[in-house]
Amino acid sequence: MNLAALKTYIKKYPVGTAASLLALVMACALIFRHFDFAETQSAFDSSAAEGQKLESNIAYSGQLEEHLKTLEEANKTIAGRLVNPSDLAINLQYFYKLEAETGVKLVDTHPIDSRVQAKAGAQGPYASVQYAVTLQGSYVRILTFLRRLEHGAFFCRIISGNCAQAQTEQGKGGETSMSLTVELLGRS
Repeated sequence: MNLAALKTYIKKYPVGTAASLLALVMACALIFRHFDFAETQSAFDSSAAEGQKLESNIAYSGQLEEHLKTLEEANKTIAGRLVNPSDLAINLQYFYKLEAETGVKLVDTHPIDSRVQAKAGAQGPYASVQYAVTLQGSYVRILTFLRRLEHGAFFCRIISGNCAQAQTEQGKGGETSMSLTVELLGRS
């Protein structure tokens, strides 16, 4: 088949030739689209996800100032309830104040070695300030001391405790004695 025969064939069958060329172009486009579809779909999905993210950011951005103020107030409240680990006298004064308020007798109160704390705990934005506290008093007063300690001015956690009641000569229970390991949350 030469060029002259091809021209005469096209002139003789113009509709069939155009349909064949159109089918060939469409087949090439379909093959090209099939290979490009995965890339196009992933680009579309990432664009849709980014659009959803921007839409939610716009919807929630109206309350950002209120949320920021709330968080700043909460941080100030938390900072006000933290102890300073280097202020040993002020930290001990806290326990003496609780002693005066509850009527228990503090037998011994001392900080636990900070080198032991550094090995045991992970470093973070807060420090652990631990105290060994031994107190005596009636059972009710000791419970009152524990409640005041738990709901006091500083964040507090009781690590361990041991409670014993002394026996009197008449065989009745005397004063209760309690030994505690108390952890106060402090600034690092």
